[in-house]
This record gives sequence, structure tokens and C-alpha cells, in this order.
Amino acid sequence: MASVWKRLQRVGKHASKFQFVASYQELMVECTKKWQPDKLVVVWTRRSRRKSSKAHSWQPGIKNPYRGVVVWPVPENIEITVTLFKDPHAEEFEDKEWTFVIENIIKNGYYKEYVFLSWCFKSSS
Repeated sequence: MASVWKRLQRVGKHASKFQFVASYQELMVECTKKWQPDKLVVVWTRRSRRKSSKAHSWQPGIKNPYRGVVVWPVPENIEITVTLFKDPHAEEFEDKEWTFVIENIIKNGYYKEYVFLSWCFKSSS
């Protein structure tokens, strides 16, 4: 029933597809005594869709052991396609929110989410 409601909301609206590319080169992470990551993954997610980077090790800094970096030797590009809808009488596209998540891979293979950032693609188009 939810998919029918979504389609009814889009009647008469113009759909435009946009491709966005995120390029990962370096990620700086500050930790505490209680928590220091092992391997980190950067994820873009929306509902059931999930685009993630490869896992990379976190390296603590020399001056401050609780501040470290994850470095991609070759920049990794993650590409997402976003369909935005626009009412013919409106000037802006409707909101479409994706979530940007940084996850730690725990030794037994599970993912633990640490950082969340919501990104609205309406203002980016």
C-alpha cells in the first residue's frame, strides 16, 4: 500500500536523475581511551540501498594517540544515483535525504555505527 501512495504523490511531477560521486582520500577520527577503532567503513544509505567503501585500518597519530587517520592509497569513488521530483509550479526539487555513516568493523565481523550525518540532496542540485 505504501508504494501506491508514493506513486500517487508523484503524479504530475517531473523526475530528474542526478549522479553524485563521493571521493574518499583521507578521514581523520578522534577517539577516547575507552574506544579506538580497528577498521572503518564509510557508507551512504537510504532505506534499503547501501553503498559502502572498502574497510581500511585506522592509524593513531604520533603526537596524539587518540587522533588518527584512515588513508586511501588510491582515492575510492562511490557513485550514487538520486531521482529528484519537482512540481511544475515549484522552483525547487523535493527533499531526498540520504544518511552518511562511518562504521567500525569489530573483530568478529559485525559493524558498529559511530557517526551519522543526514544529507539532503534538494539543496545540492
